[in-house]
Amino acid sequence: MSATGCTSYPTPYFLNTTQLKIKKSNIMKKQLFIVLIFAIFSVKGFAQIGTPLSQFSGNQIVFNPGYAGIYDLLSVNLTVHKSWIQIPGSPQLVNLNAHAPFRNHKHAGGLIYQNEQWGPLQGNFALANYAYKMYFRRSILSLGVQAGVMVHTINWNKIHQVTNPEDPTLGQGRVNEAKFDASVGAYYLAPDWYLGFSVRHLNNPKYDRTTIGDTSWYTEFVRPEFILMGGYNIQATREWSFRPEVLLRYVHHTPLSANFGVHAYYVNRYSVGVNYLTGQKGVSFQARAMLSDNLRIGYSYDVFFGDIRPHQRGSHEISINYLLRDIWGKARTIDLLWL
Repeated sequence: MSATGCTSYPTPYFLNTTQLKIKKSNIMKKQLFIVLIFAIFSVKGFAQIGTPLSQFSGNQIVFNPGYAGIYDLLSVNLTVHKSWIQIPGSPQLVNLNAHAPFRNHKHAGGLIYQNEQWGPLQGNFALANYAYKMYFRRSILSLGVQAGVMVHTINWNKIHQVTNPEDPTLGQGRVNEAKFDASVGAYYLAPDWYLGFSVRHLNNPKYDRTTIGDTSWYTEFVRPEFILMGGYNIQATREWSFRPEVLLRYVHHTPLSANFGVHAYYVNRYSVGVNYLTGQKGVSFQARAMLSDNLRIGYSYDVFFGDIRPHQRGSHEISINYLLRDIWGKARTIDLLWL
């Protein structure tokens, strides 16, 4: 699981076979949970998989610490994501983040808390951000660092419920491990476009899930993740604009994951759009609205095209964003396009 919403889910390899016939019954739901468990352990460690945030443009601090306080406002954002509805133990996420510039506007800070669950596995992350901003004539370059603690938990009791509890290769009870995590990022903001690059999990945290004798039977490494993100604003009319955006993510030994999106904005307060998710082979339909100058809400519904499609009912994501503008007085900033 990545510390702040990491690589998109691969389709469980068990669902890529023709032998698996899913029926609507309690027995088949139990089999789906078993499939989910084996899928988790078949993708080289749950720690690297993570839960995606479909509305990435509204949660950029999660992916790049350089985004912290890029605008002269306090932003507090809550996002709840539930994937693969109808599959028992399917991934879910709760993310709460806040960030703002300091009084002199050149420095900024932020905090992130995230809880992720996937079947018998759970992650809790508490991260702090710092960013230093350099102002140019019509742009801003922000360099950021992020550090904190990632706590991973595996509940072997849930696995025993659907497998052989006497299996000597399985652990017992709940196993918790806390590790330090660090990331860096650079974010460049211009009037009509932005570009960000970040490297997360620089210290390559290692988790030993269970130990039998002197041997660690199941070990996870959170490998460094390289992220490139960008967007461009096309002002079609005075009221309407269109904004293509992209989020590219790469982890060594895993396929490149991409999230491409195009959104239409009306008076920079209401938007609708669609994103294509390459890692999940799906499409995300999204809408956001500013209910007031300080409150914005967003919703997305994801549908998938792979072999997993008939076994679930898509994914839902809801976000609530509170904005407090000009907290230190008017600053030299850029239009609020990429919130």
